[in-house]
Amino acid sequence: MEEFGAYLVSNGVFDTSAVDEVSSMGAVSSEPLYYRLLRKHPGREEAIWGALSTFLQTSLLDRVEGPVDVELARLLPARLAHEYAVVPIGRTGDCLEVAVADPRQFEKCDELSMLLAQEAPVGGGFGVSLTVSPHLARPSDVAAMIRSLYGIGAETIQEMLEAEESGSSGGESPVSLAGAGVVDLEGSETEGEDAAIIRFVNQLMLEAVKIGASDIHLEPFEQELRVRYRVDGVLQVEPVPERIKNLESAIISRVKIMSNLDIAEKRLPQDGQIRLTVMGRPIDVRVSVLPTMYGQGVALRLLDQQTTFRRLDNLGLASGFMGLYRELLRLPHGVILVTGPTGSGKSTTLYASLNEINDPSRKIVTVEDPVEYQLGGVTQMQVKPAIGLTFSRLLRSILRHDPDVVMVGEIRDADTAKIAVSAAMTGHLVFSTLHTNDAPSAPVRLLEMGVEPYLVSSALEAVVAQRLVRLLCPECSEAVSVSGVLAPEDETITEEGVVYESHGCGSCRQTGFAGRTAIFEMFCLNDAIRQLILNRANAGQIRQEALRMGMQTLRQSGLEKVASGMTSLAEVYRVAREEAVDMRGWLENLKDSQESGETSLLFPDWDEYV
Repeated sequence: MEEFGAYLVSNGVFDTSAVDEVSSMGAVSSEPLYYRLLRKHPGREEAIWGALSTFLQTSLLDRVEGPVDVELARLLPARLAHEYAVVPIGRTGDCLEVAVADPRQFEKCDELSMLLAQEAPVGGGFGVSLTVSPHLARPSDVAAMIRSLYGIGAETIQEMLEAEESGSSGGESPVSLAGAGVVDLEGSETEGEDAAIIRFVNQLMLEAVKIGASDIHLEPFEQELRVRYRVDGVLQVEPVPERIKNLESAIISRVKIMSNLDIAEKRLPQDGQIRLTVMGRPIDVRVSVLPTMYGQGVALRLLDQQTTFRRLDNLGLASGFMGLYRELLRLPHGVILVTGPTGSGKSTTLYASLNEINDPSRKIVTVEDPVEYQLGGVTQMQVKPAIGLTFSRLLRSILRHDPDVVMVGEIRDADTAKIAVSAAMTGHLVFSTLHTNDAPSAPVRLLEMGVEPYLVSSALEAVVAQRLVRLLCPECSEAVSVSGVLAPEDETITEEGVVYESHGCGSCRQTGFAGRTAIFEMFCLNDAIRQLILNRANAGQIRQEALRMGMQTLRQSGLEKVASGMTSLAEVYRVAREEAVDMRGWLENLKDSQESGETSLLFPDWDEYV
């Protein structure tokens, strides 16, 4: 492929040094130049395959939008699709059109045609002779189409079902795991049905880690076993082979064995843990098994132990409030609360805060459920309610352990709330989380839990409410005009009435988003707010005073990120919908503008917002 390298240089796709750098890798790798370039420059796939199609004088397949025709899966078995790295995209008579990322596979199409004439795919083959016609496509598109058409681990499932139907399986085999401790997903493979189940479960977890999923859900229903990944806080249904329901019991048993759970117990909930190594990275997996109407449902939470804790500067807190928050972290005593629903990033903010003040001059002790990440130099403890080791009991004990800073994972009951507030009154800086919709509701919640007003008003120093918003995919985001549509106070934050939206592409798995950041609402207590707490004022009154003293709301924080092109309006109102209710008027105006064609702003589900 020296000619292709020269072609890339002469046409300005890459400079000479970039081509020479990957060309030198050819001495130790048989990988073609275009794949070496893609591995080195993953963001240049479009340019590389565009140049490759021109160089080979063949057309490049347009991106296939939407689901691929599942009937095509019967023409080309999953095993052959993975083996030859091709995916069927259409059929005309006896000609099967396939997408191919690697031009070297073009010359193997005759071989594939002969194999298809002999195949009898699971679910019924037809034995007709098909001519295979290849079309060059981008590797990401081929991978996405294979996953969409066949599902995760389809070749493994097909292999097992074919063995079962041919009678070579010998019935249901026990699934076993050799050894204990760390499970290496990339370890050596064994033979037989057990190995196929192991391989399939490994594929589920590997795919989850690769796409950055935080959770895997295996959900049994009457006719299917559904697999969903939670990516950037949103659940996405993953395509799976049609007949995966037949192997549901073996798959669930494999997960339970990996997490040292009782595979014979199917009536009671069970919790376990798996330690994995994925591409050299240690991953902890928390496993929850629940009995449902149609089988055992499994939820797996993936925790990457090599995740670098975010610095405060990278959390997304507005620069104008960063200095104030850092001053709060240096207080000698008091309570600082972080509020928000589950999955809003509260733990990340607390860890970043503790890292900011973690030094040898302070003793920091945490009480968590569970301890998700280990902080160097910090004494961390995990509650164990089964033996009576609760938040309140641990909190009482650690106050005799001479701490300077205490972090309580969550204030769940009145006892914990009272001890945390009392600890702040006796000279400790206390961090904790609370489940409230906004920051001003936090002191009211503490009062409802039975903490005396004078304790709340004296001990509470600040409350931070937060949500996580998804970041727009940089590959497919584009500017849209909202001039004359937004409320006047909101339009002032945009430049010439322009915001950004994304439509989805191969890089973001058609979601339009990649990664997340936080939006914040923070207020510090002043004398007026302390007096309102003493008078048992409601959350609305406290909110009005907080706004008067300059509190930035979640919506305002989100709109700043919209104006900077980081996220979309729809995303901000998805996660801060409590405030979106107040904006009903202009949301209706925005809907009318979109329907009339005055703006192309994307609100995919209006019923969710209006």
